[in-house]
Amino acid sequence: MNFFQLQNKLFYSNKSEQPEPLNAEGEQAFVPFLLNRWLTMYSKDTVGFVNETLNKYCGIFDTDKQRTYRLYYNLIPRLKFKHINYIKKVKIDRERQEELDQLKMIAKNKNMSVREIEIYKNILD
Repeated sequence: MNFFQLQNKLFYSNKSEQPEPLNAEGEQAFVPFLLNRWLTMYSKDTVGFVNETLNKYCGIFDTDKQRTYRLYYNLIPRLKFKHINYIKKVKIDRERQEELDQLKMIAKNKNMSVREIEIYKNILD
Protein backbone atom coordinates (compact mmCIF):
# COMPACT_ATOMS: atom_id res chain seq x y z
CA MET A 1 0.00 0.00 0.00
CA ASN A 2 1.58 3.30 -1.06
CA PHE A 3 0.87 6.78 0.31
CA PHE A 4 -1.90 7.57 -2.18
CA GLN A 5 -3.73 4.30 -1.57
CA LEU A 6 -3.53 4.98 2.15
CA GLN A 7 -4.80 8.51 1.61
CA ASN A 8 -7.75 7.26 -0.44
CA LYS A 9 -8.58 4.73 2.26
CA LEU A 10 -8.48 7.34 5.03
CA PHE A 11 -10.21 10.24 3.30
CA TYR A 12 -12.40 9.11 0.41
CA SER A 13 -13.57 5.50 0.82
CA ASN A 14 -16.58 4.26 2.74
CA LYS A 15 -15.57 3.53 6.30
CA SER A 16 -16.42 0.39 8.20
CA GLU A 17 -16.65 0.06 11.97
CA GLN A 18 -13.08 -1.14 12.51
CA PRO A 19 -10.16 -0.27 10.25
CA GLU A 20 -8.05 -3.16 9.09
CA PRO A 21 -4.54 -2.96 10.56
CA LEU A 22 -1.67 -1.62 8.50
CA ASN A 23 0.78 -4.07 7.01
CA ALA A 24 4.54 -3.39 6.95
CA GLU A 25 4.34 -1.52 3.64
CA GLY A 26 1.38 0.51 4.92
CA GLU A 27 3.24 1.44 8.09
CA GLN A 28 6.13 2.70 6.02
CA ALA A 29 3.78 4.75 3.79
CA PHE A 30 1.87 6.21 6.75
CA VAL A 31 3.41 9.63 7.39
CA PRO A 32 1.14 11.83 9.53
CA PHE A 33 2.91 15.03 8.47
CA LEU A 34 2.09 14.42 4.80
CA LEU A 35 -1.51 13.49 5.58
CA ASN A 36 -1.91 16.68 7.64
CA ARG A 37 -0.39 18.69 4.81
CA TRP A 38 -2.77 17.11 2.31
CA LEU A 39 -5.77 17.82 4.54
CA THR A 40 -4.83 21.48 4.97
CA MET A 41 -4.63 21.88 1.19
CA TYR A 42 -8.03 20.22 0.73
CA SER A 43 -10.11 23.19 1.95
CA LYS A 44 -10.07 26.09 4.37
CA ASP A 45 -12.37 24.22 6.73
CA THR A 46 -10.02 21.31 7.23
CA VAL A 47 -7.17 23.61 8.29
CA GLY A 48 -8.85 24.37 11.60
CA PHE A 49 -9.74 20.73 12.10
CA VAL A 50 -6.12 19.62 11.56
CA ASN A 51 -4.73 22.30 13.88
CA GLU A 52 -7.23 21.76 16.68
CA THR A 53 -7.30 17.97 16.71
CA LEU A 54 -4.64 16.12 14.75
CA ASN A 55 -1.68 18.39 15.45
CA LYS A 56 -2.56 18.57 19.15
CA TYR A 57 -3.25 14.93 19.88
CA CYS A 58 -1.07 12.99 17.45
CA GLY A 59 1.99 13.62 19.60
CA ILE A 60 0.48 11.24 22.14
CA PHE A 61 0.66 8.31 19.69
CA ASP A 62 3.97 9.25 18.06
CA THR A 63 5.64 5.90 18.61
CA ASP A 64 2.77 3.65 17.54
CA LYS A 65 1.74 4.09 13.90
CA GLN A 66 -1.15 1.62 14.25
CA ARG A 67 -2.80 3.74 16.97
CA THR A 68 -2.18 6.95 15.05
CA TYR A 69 -3.68 5.36 11.94
CA ARG A 70 -6.80 4.33 13.90
CA LEU A 71 -7.09 7.87 15.29
CA TYR A 72 -6.96 9.32 11.76
CA TYR A 73 -9.40 6.68 10.49
CA ASN A 74 -11.95 7.43 13.21
CA LEU A 75 -11.61 11.23 13.39
CA ILE A 76 -11.40 12.27 9.75
CA PRO A 77 -14.82 12.38 8.10
CA ARG A 78 -15.35 10.94 4.62
CA LEU A 79 -14.48 13.60 2.02
CA LYS A 80 -15.42 13.97 -1.62
CA PHE A 81 -12.54 13.35 -3.98
CA LYS A 82 -10.94 16.59 -5.08
CA HIS A 83 -7.84 17.22 -7.18
CA ILE A 84 -5.44 19.51 -5.34
CA ASN A 85 -3.08 21.68 -7.35
CA TYR A 86 0.29 21.95 -5.69
CA ILE A 87 2.42 24.88 -6.85
CA LYS A 88 6.13 24.22 -6.83
CA LYS A 89 8.63 26.87 -5.88
CA VAL A 90 10.27 28.55 -8.86
CA LYS A 91 14.00 27.90 -8.97
CA ILE A 92 16.21 30.95 -9.25
CA ASP A 93 19.46 30.71 -11.18
CA ARG A 94 22.75 31.41 -9.40
CA GLU A 95 23.35 34.89 -10.90
CA ARG A 96 19.88 36.11 -9.94
CA GLN A 97 20.30 34.66 -6.44
CA GLU A 98 23.60 36.51 -5.94
CA GLU A 99 22.00 39.74 -7.16
CA LEU A 100 19.07 39.27 -4.76
CA ASP A 101 21.45 38.64 -1.86
CA GLN A 102 23.28 41.90 -2.63
CA LEU A 103 19.99 43.77 -2.93
CA LYS A 104 18.84 42.33 0.41
CA MET A 105 22.00 43.59 2.12
CA ILE A 106 21.58 47.06 0.62
CA ALA A 107 17.89 47.10 1.53
CA LYS A 108 18.68 46.10 5.12
CA ASN A 109 21.34 48.79 5.46
CA LYS A 110 19.09 51.52 4.01
CA ASN A 111 15.90 50.35 5.79
CA MET A 112 14.13 49.86 2.47
CA SER A 113 12.47 46.94 0.73
CA VAL A 114 14.16 44.90 -1.98
CA ARG A 115 11.44 45.96 -4.39
CA GLU A 116 12.21 49.64 -3.79
CA ILE A 117 15.92 49.02 -4.36
CA GLU A 118 15.10 47.21 -7.64
CA ILE A 119 12.94 50.15 -8.76
CA TYR A 120 15.76 52.62 -8.07
CA LYS A 121 18.23 50.32 -9.84
CA ASN A 122 15.97 50.15 -12.92
CA ILE A 123 15.62 53.95 -12.96
CA LEU A 124 19.41 54.38 -12.85
CA ASP A 125 19.94 51.80 -15.61
